[in-house]
Amino acid sequence: MSEKLQLIYENSSKTPALSKEQREKFEQKWQALADTQEALRVWENRDIKSVDESYYDDLIINKAKMLHQKQENTEFILSARLIGEVIGCLDQYINDVYVEYRVRHLILKGVFEIKGIPKAMRFYSVKLK
Repeated sequence: MSEKLQLIYENSSKTPALSKEQREKFEQKWQALADTQEALRVWENRDIKSVDESYYDDLIINKAKMLHQKQENTEFILSARLIGEVIGCLDQYINDVYVEYRVRHLILKGVFEIKGIPKAMRFYSVKLK
């Protein structure tokens, strides 16, 4: 986030510079990440890990099941609500645009039914088939 980058920049004179070995290690890690083809990276076990784009699909489906269980009848759930529930339970930052992309992908795969127009997350609802 830009605020954190600004703090790092402002405090850079207070923190010691990286050693040559540390810098080379970070460069190697970055090059390894840059060489991967995956579109999604997650923070796991104090390291960045490249994962398949479907990494959060099971979580999205389980959150939808949970929201359905809270309803008397299995009705459509506003997609923004589902996306918010998914983001709210994560311990790392994943953009809502990415989660919505995965919801739409699950619609196309037939996991969800859709009601409304998917021009933005507040204009359509989903429910599990």
